[in-house]
Amino acid sequence: MNVFQEQNTFVLPEELACKYEIKSCVEYTEQTGAYLLRERSSKRLFLLKTACGSVYAEMLANEKSILEYIHKTEHAPLAAAFPIPVHLNVHNQHPSYKNGFPDPSGSSGRPFLCGKKGGITFYIRTYIEGKTLEELCETNYSRPGLSFVETLDYGINLAGLLRFMHQMNPPLIHRDIKPQNVIVSTDGTCHFIDFGISRLHQAPFHSSISRMGTKLTAPPEQFYRQTDVRSDLYSFGILLFYCMTGEYQITEHCLGELPVFFQHIIEKLTMPDPDMRYQNADALIEDLLAARSSVL
Repeated sequence: MNVFQEQNTFVLPEELACKYEIKSCVEYTEQTGAYLLRERSSKRLFLLKTACGSVYAEMLANEKSILEYIHKTEHAPLAAAFPIPVHLNVHNQHPSYKNGFPDPSGSSGRPFLCGKKGGITFYIRTYIEGKTLEELCETNYSRPGLSFVETLDYGINLAGLLRFMHQMNPPLIHRDIKPQNVIVSTDGTCHFIDFGISRLHQAPFHSSISRMGTKLTAPPEQFYRQTDVRSDLYSFGILLFYCMTGEYQITEHCLGELPVFFQHIIEKLTMPDPDMRYQNADALIEDLLAARSSVL
């Protein structure tokens, strides 16, 4: 996370600036940005995402809609594990810049490119303090990954969230499960984030974001047909494998180094044919719990 070196290198719209202050820049590209905000009154932290262009703006609007859907459910304890959206709007660029927002580093001089109408989408949600699974795995420099016990504990936690999402009516499909999109908070609880390409499994999905995803973790069917809960389970299998090995590519050699119970779970999760995978999170949780008991 890069703390701003110069004040006012990125300026919030007036209606947001009166309520929030920018604490740091999390991520920046010419079309998107992520910033850590602090609410002036409560000192609570929030995450701001910005987007230029219709595709990225659609992803922010989709995430807000998905999270609102989650928090309307009756299962409050599980819904509390997900971020809460608090603001979404298109704002005109700050009047002190003629060509858009500047690069927040203040070094390149390149404008932050905006849409044809000169506006930029601002989306604010609650902030979950912690580290991503990728960050936790990469701290082990000799061989990235987690212990079998840690992987199982996180896996059981996340599988419970998947069951919650998949049992909604209609089911919620995340569609971009990967180590970077799981936050482990300071109390050890797992949280899914980044619902920009998520969808509800119902009518055919026609959208500019319908075929998006991360190739390393997406199931084969995601790029040519409608996805369902089994698609999330495939990506979850890649995530578990990465947590244990530090690798995304499942090879016979890497798989053979794992305990037999892990091999069975990973192989069943990542079958190319969805009909051959776990059909729901219940069966997966049953196997994960059995595996966890075997390593006590």
